[in-house]
Amino acid sequence: MAKDKVIIDPDAFARAVVSGSNLEAKDDVRASKDALKRYLAAYFLIEKFNKLEAEPFKFSNSANFEYLMKALDHIKMS
Repeated sequence: MAKDKVIIDPDAFARAVVSGSNLEAKDDVRASKDALKRYLAAYFLIEKFNKLEAEPFKFSNSANFEYLMKALDHIKMS
């Protein structure tokens, strides 16, 4: 694993998530709301990931990487 920190662009990630999503809805307004909700969830998830990645410990060993993965599972999107 690289020693450099991984920083993900939240906007680029959220756009990729939305563009790769199947947003079928009965009308354009519902599809737009679903896309916006998915965009915001992805955006804020990556912002929280970037904050975790900025923490002082390193993910170069597997124990710390496993900690990061568990921490991501516990992020609340409320």
